[in-house]
Amino acid sequence: MEDFEKIYLDGVFVIAVNLNRSTINEAIIFRKILKEEINSGHTKLVIDLSKCVYIDSTFFGAIIVASRMLNDIGYKLKVVKPAIAGEYIFTHTNTLKLFDKYKTREEAIKSFDEDIQPES
Repeated sequence: MEDFEKIYLDGVFVIAVNLNRSTINEAIIFRKILKEEINSGHTKLVIDLSKCVYIDSTFFGAIIVASRMLNDIGYKLKVVKPAIAGEYIFTHTNTLKLFDKYKTREEAIKSFDEDIQPES
């Protein structure tokens, strides 16, 4: 299984992060992937963090950069919440408030076309 699995479903581009630990080493690659995909026209983007147990600040930084790139052109990034242990840092730093977040990939994808509200 790839560390960053790219999936195109129902007009939405999904990047599934298949890592237990997402740190600076992975953030460099991830940031490059995100920029390439956004620059190639993928504006409906979901980042699936459901398999992540640990996410460091540099990895968050990559997600924030992508979110800002999309916001600048009128789109929003959606995030599938990380595993319970990984969610701690999101909650502790209030980082989750920056994104529309969903429990499942399916909810995040549907939210682009339906009136599905993100979790608070």
